[in-house]
Amino acid sequence: MKVDVTGLTGSTLDGINSPQHNTAVERATTSASSEPTGVEDTATLSVDSSAVNSLVAKALDAPDIRQDKVEALRQAVQSGEYKVDPAQIADAMIRQSD
Repeated sequence: MKVDVTGLTGSTLDGINSPQHNTAVERATTSASSEPTGVEDTATLSVDSSAVNSLVAKALDAPDIRQDKVEALRQAVQSGEYKVDPAQIADAMIRQSD
């Protein structure tokens, strides 16, 4: 498989530090001539900064507290409809401590 990393240099690749990335870059740059002849798989990596920026802006615009959820829980607790399952709480505590 051929990995095309053209155009992905500098700050675009700064945060990528994994064995898979290092191996892919090494293979793309040093062993391109050892590829078998015939049909090749190719992969092209790109960064769509406008899409990323749009998603970041959307996340930052979201309220810190979802007041509708808080109010629904408050009403359920006050009316006695909110039931707590001790086993679920214990399981969650154990999962979080791992």
